[in-house]
Amino acid sequence: MKIIFNWRDNKSFCRFVRNENITIKAEEMTEIQKTIAILKIRWPEVTLIVGLYTLVELSHSLFGFAEPDVTKTSFLPSILFILSLTVVSMLLTYGFLRTVHLEGPKEQTPMDLLKTGKHFFWRMVGFGFIFAGLYFILTGLIFSITKYFTSTNTGFIESATSAPWLYQLCSTATMLIMIKVSLFVPALILVLDCRVVNSFKLLSKFKLFKSKELVALFCLSTVIHLLWLLLKIPENPETISQYILKIGTIVTGQVLGLIVVVTAVRFVSSLDLGYDGRITDSNSGDLLKYPTED
Repeated sequence: MKIIFNWRDNKSFCRFVRNENITIKAEEMTEIQKTIAILKIRWPEVTLIVGLYTLVELSHSLFGFAEPDVTKTSFLPSILFILSLTVVSMLLTYGFLRTVHLEGPKEQTPMDLLKTGKHFFWRMVGFGFIFAGLYFILTGLIFSITKYFTSTNTGFIESATSAPWLYQLCSTATMLIMIKVSLFVPALILVLDCRVVNSFKLLSKFKLFKSKELVALFCLSTVIHLLWLLLKIPENPETISQYILKIGTIVTGQVLGLIVVVTAVRFVSSLDLGYDGRITDSNSGDLLKYPTED
């Protein structure tokens, strides 16, 4: 299958998808399909990123971090190993998303992704701290309210094990409330190369449901986390089947998450905001939507 397109112009994002007996015009492809097309072309990078994040998740179980023993001599090296893996995974992801904006489906080397991602690392870490603070404050507030309607007597953190459904429902509610921040602030930073503060200011220009596909996909990925509770996967798998199930859920979540963030980057990129380091009111919020065919 060969995909030919000028990715930065949404009108001609994908002129044709050719596969011997099949020809699909660009207008017949959804935005999510176009995102998946990019991920398929750049599958080596996608595999590397998803694989590293999966290894990070599994490392928590492999090194027994559910009940850590800080007296073990292997504790510090294990922490440093996981931290290093996490940082590399983040750099690769940021580099991947930035190059999706700049060069669409063109494959990049891991070193190129690391160099590109390094430029955004501290800004994304700063955003992560801000987001985490807002997340825990809002989730704690939601938990305090819902706690009165349940028989739960534990705190929010403890509810992760004592009342996982309540914990996950509160977390899901928070993510849905903060959907604009989750979707667009990282994308704005990576596409416009702007400061975190300016990316928050630009949020006021977005009309969320101008990107219905993206919103629906984000909601789906959030709800899927609730469904994982039905599988009752132990934090520390002991059998091969439990490991396979855990790996399957991690990979599924990572791939779906990557589809969401790539679609968000493509959405922001398609707006052609013309950011020059200043926030002005000259652009109408109505312009913040996917360009359409005349």
